[in-house]
Amino acid sequence: MAFQMLDRPQRARGRPAQNADLALDEDMLLGLAFATFAERGYEATTLRDLSKRLGVSHNLLNVRFGRKEDLWVRAVDWRMAQASPFVEIAFDEQADAEVRLRHLVERFCLWAARNGDIVALTNVEGCRSTWRLDHIVEHFVRPFQHRLDDLLDTVRRQRPVHGLSTAALMALLVQGVGYYFCAVPMQERLGAGHEVDADHADQQAAHLATFLLAALLPPAA
Repeated sequence: MAFQMLDRPQRARGRPAQNADLALDEDMLLGLAFATFAERGYEATTLRDLSKRLGVSHNLLNVRFGRKEDLWVRAVDWRMAQASPFVEIAFDEQADAEVRLRHLVERFCLWAARNGDIVALTNVEGCRSTWRLDHIVEHFVRPFQHRLDDLLDTVRRQRPVHGLSTAALMALLVQGVGYYFCAVPMQERLGAGHEVDADHADQQAAHLATFLLAALLPPAA
């Protein structure tokens, strides 16, 4: 779906009360932080701006998370812990390897349709060589890639599989399918906005999964 910033909390004018700092829900804070990093990028995001958006004192973020780098790591880890199991559950299904691969691709397309904020963050961070990209790759992308490699190797022993690298396949799923659902203004200008709206996104994700699987798993000779 289209990636949107969380609504800015409304508060009365003046300095935030201390009890507001204490009552702040950490999930709300991390969610807003991740959404801001995904939309604005790391360099353009400041702790002071986040504190204003939340309506809390700037000192609260410093006390809870320390530096901006620490908040970025906490927000990314928190968001990925929320989203990753939806896809990774397919690895552990009690099913034939080909069935697990098909379910994995299907679930990944649905995941891409529903997690535009993560797609937006990886699109930005994936184009620059930074410590942040190292963190994403080391903790999330490479472990997933290793499991996908193992699954594909198992399927290849059973039937023909297109010789696409897992790096290319993941790019098609995240930057390809994911971008398609994120870039709603683009789809609207192309006359395809209805394909990615809330009523049709899941159905369209299923169509894309069918298309990708037909190319990845050609009929046996």
